[in-house]
Amino acid sequence: MYSQFFGNYLLSKHIIPADKLISAIENLHTKHIKLGTLAIHAGLMTAAQVDAIVIRQTHEDKRFGELAIEEGYLTREQVNSLLDQQTPDYLLIGQYLVDNGTLTNAQLEDLISSYQAENKISNLEHTNIQKENLQTLIRNLFLITDTELSENLFKYLTLLFNNLIRFIGEDFAPLNPSVCKEYLTSQCSTQIINGEFSMTSYFDMQEDTAIIFASRYVKEKFEEYDEYVQASIEDFLNLHNGLFNVNVSNDDSIELFLNPPVSMENTLISSASNMILLPIMYPFGILNFLIKL
Repeated sequence: MYSQFFGNYLLSKHIIPADKLISAIENLHTKHIKLGTLAIHAGLMTAAQVDAIVIRQTHEDKRFGELAIEEGYLTREQVNSLLDQQTPDYLLIGQYLVDNGTLTNAQLEDLISSYQAENKISNLEHTNIQKENLQTLIRNLFLITDTELSENLFKYLTLLFNNLIRFIGEDFAPLNPSVCKEYLTSQCSTQIINGEFSMTSYFDMQEDTAIIFASRYVKEKFEEYDEYVQASIEDFLNLHNGLFNVNVSNDDSIELFLNPPVSMENTLISSASNMILLPIMYPFGILNFLIKL
């Protein structure tokens, strides 16, 4: 899931515009991580060394690994290890931006270092380390709101990102969240969770975005916004909230209850306390999650 948060990092630092990020995300599934990118990420080669090998490849019909070994930059064991290891998917975004000339290898090298340092991300890719890294990324994402994430809210957001990947697609990036007291909806579905932990969630988007979202969710192509699209979005929200309730019940023995989801159109939502607004950018549009505690 690191690629989604790396995309947010690039936008927040004003390194690339949104359209460049969308192109990079759209190409995630068509690219393979190159050995040079892996070597930079692992700290085994510098960007200058990688560039030197790439230049040699324009004159010699040899693989990157062969030339790196000849130059003494890598051993054969290191090449085999790099090719075998599981690597963070955010490298694909960086590599795509290098390939299309948006970034240089040197800039990518600096970005990888600063991204890992700011978010305390380890290079190790074991399951427990991945979980800790993801927790840090989510908490850092919400630092801008000055909002202290409760344990249940943190679980809710983690599940949200996982469900978007599982049911809609991983080609998204969270935009910077914010707090607000009022929000005007477009096409919105909402649902209330009651119990020891209570909250109201709102899931809002434009009609064109809703059509594609629903099509991806039910794996059936919709052509226009209608009651079937609306019902599909309600179903996604109900599914997500239902899974959250089950997780909380299993983990903490807390019983929560769900009201049926309700749709609203062009409605002003207001609250005496701050609400959290989390926009999520897909190539087909922006999804807005609004959480009222």
